[in-house]
Amino acid sequence: MELNLKVLPLIALTVALGSTGAFAQQNEPKPAMQSSGMDMKSMKSQMEEMRAQMDQMQALMKDAMAKMAAADDAMKTHMETEKASMKSQMELQQAVIKHLQTMTDHMQAMHEHMAMMQGPMNMQKKSGAPIEK
Repeated sequence: MELNLKVLPLIALTVALGSTGAFAQQNEPKPAMQSSGMDMKSMKSQMEEMRAQMDQMQALMKDAMAKMAAADDAMKTHMETEKASMKSQMELQQAVIKHLQTMTDHMQAMHEHMAMMQGPMNMQKKSGAPIEK
């Protein structure tokens, strides 16, 4: 619709110039009926050509807009997928860290327990008391 509004002043100017004879050739004067008839035919063909060009431009613009919208949708989908992937990786890393911490705590507790058990054993060996079986 915007293109039609921009072209209307051009058409009006073309009609005005055509009606004043500005498009008529200066070398060969023609009868008024033939001259205006030729100008009208010429203007009509020019207008049809301009309409065809406008339709072509509108089709190209619609196509470009549709492609841009599709590219935008694809980019949004890609970004959402990347975000979900990063979140999943972060959760996995946190789970691994938590598991490693749990294992470290367990190993530390076992080490402390083993240290407590070794103390009485060493005392029995040093004192020379027989170990009951």
